[in-house]
Amino acid sequence: MTRRDRYTCRFNRDESGALTAVELVATESDGDVRVTRVTGTRLSQVAEPLRLVLAAGGVNGREWSGSKAVELNARTGAHSELLLAAVRPLRRADRLAEVASAIAGMGAEEASYWHAKTLRRGGLRALRILLAEGGR
Repeated sequence: MTRRDRYTCRFNRDESGALTAVELVATESDGDVRVTRVTGTRLSQVAEPLRLVLAAGGVNGREWSGSKAVELNARTGAHSELLLAAVRPLRRADRLAEVASAIAGMGAEEASYWHAKTLRRGGLRALRILLAEGGR
């Protein structure tokens, strides 16, 4: 993560207003784009931890409940991307909830550290193993 990375979070909703997907777009200073999207049952497990991360970063409830894309600061964006990327491949609900709540509970510095580590090969897997086995 660098200070020049831009983060945008979009909340997709159906006709009734129910949340169907959360999509985080990270645009690096060189123009590379990473998109992290969570849907389905994973979304129901990660919604509250993500809300906590966004609230800590200054995103108010009105922005969260809307359908308009929300610009995030670098720390909040990196923390949110870390959370969504870490839970995306998980299938077991108990493990998913454990990893999501552990990441939501991280401080800004710890989340920034792990975000940088997880952009490398094997980083996300190492983080999930650490968090799911209570090694944190």
